[in-house]
Amino acid sequence: MRLHLSARSQGVIAINVAAVIFGSAALYGKLDVSPFWIVAMRAGFGALTLAFVGGLKIDLRTFPASTWRSLAVSGLFLAVHWLSFFASVQHAGVAVATLTLATFPLFTVIVEAAQDRRLPRLAELVAGTAIVVAVALLVEPSGGRSNIGGAIEGLVSAVTYALFWRVSQKLSAQPPIMLSLSQNALVLALLAPTLVFAAPAPSSTIEWLSLAALGVVNTAVMLLLYLYALKRISASACSGFVALEPVYAIVFAALLFGEAVTPWIIASVILILGASLTLMRFERQPTPTL
Repeated sequence: MRLHLSARSQGVIAINVAAVIFGSAALYGKLDVSPFWIVAMRAGFGALTLAFVGGLKIDLRTFPASTWRSLAVSGLFLAVHWLSFFASVQHAGVAVATLTLATFPLFTVIVEAAQDRRLPRLAELVAGTAIVVAVALLVEPSGGRSNIGGAIEGLVSAVTYALFWRVSQKLSAQPPIMLSLSQNALVLALLAPTLVFAAPAPSSTIEWLSLAALGVVNTAVMLLLYLYALKRISASACSGFVALEPVYAIVFAALLFGEAVTPWIIASVILILGASLTLMRFERQPTPTL
């Protein structure tokens, strides 16, 4: 007997699978490979996959000059976002990296308020305070210098993702697959010259297969699932599910790598997710790129 699912049910299933895939992306930072190699290969394999599923049907030469300028800036922000994120994973662990990245809605609201020349709303101030407290809990002294440094790198990742999303809004008229393909290709082009100096480089078969999976599954397939779900359920519902990414990442890291889940981390999860979901109510919903 064939099971017939409603469009909404299909969307909910797709976004849940996307959220799980999204949450596992941080685990690739556990590879003994330079973040420059991780990000470059993620972008390269991601771009190839998106091109295979239809991105090459669009002629890049039709893009106006203003679009190329915004694309270049967004590609730069995306490269820094991914580099700082995987550096944070390697220095401080999955929990610190994913939770500090999850603060990006705070920086998005700050950027939007500055551009609109307005003061933050009361709810934004309260949510921002909760996020500051949560980050302070993550960098408690017992974590050592690597913990503090990793948290700073995670915050850099959050800031650059907020800027990346803001610039990408100017490109919303472009087809999403073509836009992501172009941004991934730009990240690869930016980082390719650095790979000669980046160490350690991937050397084993499992490392190369892992990087291919990061680009194909965690980048391209995750985006396609998100776009599929977005046609069937609301953007706020999609973002709500994807916001659980730190929870999935922390659980995976605990099960697979034995990373400790301390009371500080649990408190930070509650504060950051609650504050981030509150802040998302005041902004357009971004497409995940982690």
